[in-house]
Amino acid sequence: MKRFRLSRIRPLFAGAAASLVGALLLFFTGGAALETQREQFFDSLTQWLPAPQSAEIVVIDVDRKAMQQAPDQSWGRLETADLLSRLSKAGAKAAAVDFIFSTACDPADPANIALTQAISGLPVILGFLIADGGPEHPGPVPPVAVRKPVSIPDLWFINGAEASCTFLQTASRSAAAAFLVGDEDARIRRVQAFSIIGNDAYPALGLEAARLAAGGHTPILGGEPAWLKLESRLIELDADGSLRFAASPSATITARTVSAGDVLSGAVAGDHFKDKTVLIGSSLPHLGGLRSTASMPLEPSVQIHADIANAVLTGFIPQRHATLPLFEAALALTGGLLVAFVATRLRPVTSVALGVLAISATIGAAAAIYAASALLVDAVGISLVLMFVLIVTSTLQFARVRRAESTARSKFSQYLPQSVVARYIDNPDDDRVAGEERPVTALFTDIEGFSTLSQKLAPRDLVTLLDIYYAEVNGLVAQYGGMVDKVVGDAVHAFFNAPEDLHDHINKAIECAGAIRALTEEMRRRPGFAEHQFGRTRIGIETGIAVLGEVGAGGKLDYTAHGDCINLAARLQEANKFLGTAICIGPQAAVESGRMLRSLGMHDIRGFGEMELFTSEM
Repeated sequence: MKRFRLSRIRPLFAGAAASLVGALLLFFTGGAALETQREQFFDSLTQWLPAPQSAEIVVIDVDRKAMQQAPDQSWGRLETADLLSRLSKAGAKAAAVDFIFSTACDPADPANIALTQAISGLPVILGFLIADGGPEHPGPVPPVAVRKPVSIPDLWFINGAEASCTFLQTASRSAAAAFLVGDEDARIRRVQAFSIIGNDAYPALGLEAARLAAGGHTPILGGEPAWLKLESRLIELDADGSLRFAASPSATITARTVSAGDVLSGAVAGDHFKDKTVLIGSSLPHLGGLRSTASMPLEPSVQIHADIANAVLTGFIPQRHATLPLFEAALALTGGLLVAFVATRLRPVTSVALGVLAISATIGAAAAIYAASALLVDAVGISLVLMFVLIVTSTLQFARVRRAESTARSKFSQYLPQSVVARYIDNPDDDRVAGEERPVTALFTDIEGFSTLSQKLAPRDLVTLLDIYYAEVNGLVAQYGGMVDKVVGDAVHAFFNAPEDLHDHINKAIECAGAIRALTEEMRRRPGFAEHQFGRTRIGIETGIAVLGEVGAGGKLDYTAHGDCINLAARLQEANKFLGTAICIGPQAAVESGRMLRSLGMHDIRGFGEMELFTSEM
């Protein structure tokens, strides 16, 4: 059974498979698994690109200034009545009140009388809160037409409500749901479009405010899933019947908001409210609800209702269409395939940079789509798929490159010094190595009677013996710090003190020669070698100045050394034939080694003349 190796997996195929798996996971499980991260991204998106603002919406805040100006520094029904009366005189189109007047319901109370008269003088929407088994249905019930088929979400049905006093409801134009239900993280991102009590359907406060601002026509509810048509605007709701909105940033909230104290003191001109729909609430904790939204951790509920009304009036409603998951999965698959293709053809660092660029482009595209159409594209899920593909592909590509690099180091180190191979692989942009003069000790070997042996043996058998021979001899050269320059036929050419410095390189070469002689004599007694009468190994050694570097042209280079000492070492290896020795050492190496060597006398060496030769054999 073959051992599994990560580097043998094709990165492109693995990247394609990862793209497909990631796209399927995104389509089938991404909705639930990534809901929190996706919603947080959508929150950021709505803040990066603020929604357009309707000029028809104004918010009056019963803030600290208003409280300080009120009698006894307390805001009550008389102050609210005064505020509504001023809005009526100013020509406001409608007012949505985010206060619930559910207690102190004595119709003879002067404050209640004043508030009832003020509500009667202006189209006023009174909000109500959800209550389990409330005593009455709020009223008046706003009009709504139903076009079948229609799917009514289960979340719309509630058991009861906490509403304002009956006489106040009677004086108002309509009742609407003012309660807000947050997501799992308690953040308000959407509102339940309608609440149904018995057979009556009540819109959200912001939705009803937008209806009156748009002319007060009857909306049409229909579709599966449900949609709402308000005049010419078709509002698509989420699958659970909720209406998303973009929380306005602080600057927008400040621009559309006036203090109730300024209105009552006359600091705000009356024409500021002419033909406007006004939402009244409070940013004070004991008067208004403060809820977490994308724009701030504690946003007054009246501002949230204003954002909902603004979304309906401008038509800019953040939406997740039912077809988006399929589109996102297809986009993730396509992007993943592209990332996998690129990652297998570029360096890992470049691939990572392009992967980051692809994720940035995904986020940028999601932002552009949202700005143009208010569609919320899941850039988080798509980006995670791209990251997954990039990690899988890059990891396998890295493993493949490392395997190829390891193979290259191993193979080429048989032909070049390891330091040279490392330079080529680790610094591929470096220039070729120029010629370098340095002291070098050359060691040349040869197998006695090799020509006869090669004629007797079959090529396969000969190669088998040579593989063992070269592996062990070359291993000894490396063990003593030498470099195998090349293997030519039956000969090994090795250098010591090249290409890197080697202390006492002459004696290291002489010691290596002795070790090679001992090894090869033992090798000749082994089965396979003995039966074919494998010859002795003859060795020549000399030292001197040589020039090392890369030579060659036409795309083929060789790292080698040139000099008299190199040529003489080759001649000394041949001299062993007539000297009857296995190791022949030149005069320069003998002198510089400083060791006691046996003299072989004066001999004439072709091309070099007469010289004294030595051997380490005793």
